[in-house]
Amino acid sequence: MVVESGPGGSRAPRRHKRAKSPTRARIEYQGLSALLAWLHSVPVERAARRMAAVVGTGYWLSPRLRRIGLDNLRLAFPERDEEWRRQTLREVFRNLGRMAAEVAWFDDLRPGNVRERVHFRSDAEEHAWREYAAAGRPGILVSGHFGNWELLAQAAGLIGTPIHIVHRPLRNPLLDDLLNRVRSRAGTDVIYKHAAAREILRLLQAGETVAIPIDQHATGGQGVPVPFFGRPAKTTLGPARFAARQKIPLLLAVLVRRGSSLQHDVRLSPLIDPPSGRDEAALVETMGRVNLAFEEVVRAHPEQWLWVHRRWRA
Repeated sequence: MVVESGPGGSRAPRRHKRAKSPTRARIEYQGLSALLAWLHSVPVERAARRMAAVVGTGYWLSPRLRRIGLDNLRLAFPERDEEWRRQTLREVFRNLGRMAAEVAWFDDLRPGNVRERVHFRSDAEEHAWREYAAAGRPGILVSGHFGNWELLAQAAGLIGTPIHIVHRPLRNPLLDDLLNRVRSRAGTDVIYKHAAAREILRLLQAGETVAIPIDQHATGGQGVPVPFFGRPAKTTLGPARFAARQKIPLLLAVLVRRGSSLQHDVRLSPLIDPPSGRDEAALVETMGRVNLAFEEVVRAHPEQWLWVHRRWRA
């Protein structure tokens, strides 16, 4: 198996199996580049308000995503009424707009100012983060597409604890390169998902911290059903498998937006012990605890999770 890493590594990135045509990829790239430049030409607060309004129309303009999101919210929150679900999903779209504006301003983030936007809820949590992600000590962060997940990776690097993130390449290779250039400026390295196992193991053995998303449907034989909101959801066993092999705990970390503002809090779960063994039952039990910890975050802030992905599939 060929190990491929992103711009922070020395090998060429692996592309999506169904990459878009060069013409379409170029048009999308030029359009997004122009949008990011325009967003950076106005104050970030104004850009965030405008993008929240524009992307918020996606609720109405994308019937497919609206249907997926509402179906997921019905499964996860059967006790809530339909108006609450619609309002929650509308805010999901608006959050994506704010996130886009913030990404456009990443170039202005520095070690000296990142803490003006990203905070720890307490000194104890900041100490726990720095201790877990300390240089020379292997760590496995588990996270998901929650809040501004890209800002979490930026902040980690800028406060002196850069991480390596597992990433599924985009269908547009030009946008994929753009995203990874943004990530790498803060010291974040990318591990391409298609050939991640060997590279993750190498990094852990070298005392690095690796972040693995756990909130998307794991296709094929990559995942097994693990409860999430009380329903089986195909979940990767990778984090538990690496934790068992290296005998290290897992740490769930997300970035929680404060309302509709551009202020964020790092939220950490208590450390999750590694599996007691390497058999599938032990791995599933550990990932069940991971899913439960992530579910608690989503229940507290449902408007900040990406509900428009089919997490539960037959």
